[in-house]
Amino acid sequence: MKIAVLTTVHPENDVRIYHKQAISISEQHEVTLIAPKKTKENLKLENYIPLKNSKSRISRLVIQKQAYNAVIKIRPDVIHLHDPELILLGILLKLGGYKIVWDVHESLPSQVLNKKWIPLYLRRPISIVASGIEFLAGKFFDRIIVATKSIGKSFPAEKTFIIQNFPILGEMHSYDSNRFSGSTSIFFHGGGLTEIRGIKEIIEAIYVLNNEFKYPGTLRLVGKFESTYFEDICRKSRGWKYVDYHEWVGREDLAKLLGSADAGVITFLPAPNHTDSQPNKIFEYMSASLPIIVSDFPLWKELIGSDEVSGLAVDPKDPYKIAQAMKHLIDNPEESKSMGERGYEKVVKHFNWGAESEKLKEIYSSLQRTIK
Repeated sequence: MKIAVLTTVHPENDVRIYHKQAISISEQHEVTLIAPKKTKENLKLENYIPLKNSKSRISRLVIQKQAYNAVIKIRPDVIHLHDPELILLGILLKLGGYKIVWDVHESLPSQVLNKKWIPLYLRRPISIVASGIEFLAGKFFDRIIVATKSIGKSFPAEKTFIIQNFPILGEMHSYDSNRFSGSTSIFFHGGGLTEIRGIKEIIEAIYVLNNEFKYPGTLRLVGKFESTYFEDICRKSRGWKYVDYHEWVGREDLAKLLGSADAGVITFLPAPNHTDSQPNKIFEYMSASLPIIVSDFPLWKELIGSDEVSGLAVDPKDPYKIAQAMKHLIDNPEESKSMGERGYEKVVKHFNWGAESEKLKEIYSSLQRTIK
């Protein structure tokens, strides 16, 4: 089949969209990726149509016309959509006779409740409207792919499939048996650098570790800030002098930065889209054999284990608690090493992309059987 994988929001090298899904599907079908060109990475896919790089929410809507024209030009058998902004375009394309797969990364109604640019009094009504839009998408689209079981509850069971965001086995693994043996301990956090993801609290925690506990430590941040305003706040904070910041790196460089770190930190603040989520970064840190510090959400505590523990769970709102967890890992290097080993074993046995890739291919095989 000819497959168009479409996003107007995510970069062309997005881990879930490109590195995992598009590459996996391309093993059996002809895949064209349609996405904004936002990075320097050279893609392995033969067919890639770059979109304009949107700089605002309004421009993302305008870019949909460019995306529509690209889809019509290649006339695919199936269109795989990745953004909630594309739901109405997807319905239009479905009415035009195309098979539509919608990939739901997060719950749209829950997401709306935490959007700061939406006035507080409008968030609940807009969330209700978003629920209606999701319901419509569930009725119209041929397949719904969701990242977690909790997201899937909103859609028809007979056409909804869970494809979890597990890491590609071996991609991030560079096992180092000398965790916490250097003069300065390195704590790693990668991904979108936003206020709701607890970045300010992690930066404050590294300050507490260095100044109150007197333990030399560095916070290695890799990612892009949500705004220049928030970046300025972080840079002016007292913990910033202990931050090693990298705005963007490719997958190979990311593996090196992870491999030379001592532990991973992912302490998102409580929000509907966080407490029930399964962030890719948790599994990537595990795949790099890093012990991890996570938010004390019930699901996240379950992921790191209660018996075969692969990390520590803390109150993400409390920098002091995060710093205490950092100190504990430094004070107990053998325990930390064992945590990293157990996390890696979980990835090898359960939390890897291999099985998810096969499920994704089967979804496309089932779609192929419906095409005349």
